Amino acid sequence: LINSIKLLRIFSEAQDLELDIHPHALRLINRDLHLINNDFQKNAAANEIFLRILTSKKAPETALRRLNEAGVFGTFIPDFGRIVAQMEFSMYHSYTVDEHTIRAIGILSRIEGGFYADDMPNVTKAMRDLTSRRALYVALFLHDIAKGQGGEHSELGADLALRLCPRLGLSTEETETEAWLVREHLTMSDIAFKRDFDDPKTIKDFVSIVKSTERLKLLTVLTCADIRAVGPKTWTNWKSGLLRWVYLKALEY
Repeated sequence: LINSIKLLRIFSEAQDLELDIHPHALRLINRDLHLINNDFQKNAAANEIFLRILTSKKAPETALRRLNEAGVFGTFIPDFGRIVAQMEFSMYHSYTVDEHTIRAIGILSRIEGGFYADDMPNVTKAMRDLTSRRALYVALFLHDIAKGQGGEHSELGADLALRLCPRLGLSTEETETEAWLVREHLTMSDIAFKRDFDDPKTIKDFVSIVKSTERLKLLTVLTCADIRAVGPKTWTNWKSGLLRWVYLKALEY
């Protein structure tokens, strides 16, 4: 098992040291995917390494894409393996579900780094004010993981979060937050794009779901990262303005 964990450690080390991984090493890793068995998946050290890669401030998108291309990602997290190369049949989605998820995490990392400070100042500030940063990265990783599973993917994903998050080493409170975020990850966009803003119940109903400023900030950042990762033309000034209105009104309420 100690040698098997090196299949994850090499990606973590490359991420920390900002190094590439040799193509020959990636081929050897792909050859040895059979070492990632049930015991490996449940191993606390292995899950700690994966969580560190996912939530690192050093280019998590690059590290996760390497994990995915080598076959390690979907083997270590079988539920993620089910969405690898899964197409989205809509006019808006430009990427497969796994690629959309990895891109969304990259966008979240850039939000945290201030890359969108001019374009999304409220979202950037909300990200900096969060006390549960780690929970946001995990929730974004899980938000679409149940797509194509024969049911409402938000509900199925929330159930999966309750099962997977303890394995990753998250606390009970974090796990509950993950499940809530996955379940509600479409709520803010539905409120912003489909509800009547002249109706005073619109914000009242939204706040009754969110319940706290921390969850409001978590959901706002997740929603914006999710939408920006759908495709190159999905983020517009119109959508940005509506989401900003909902966020500020809810925050004021």
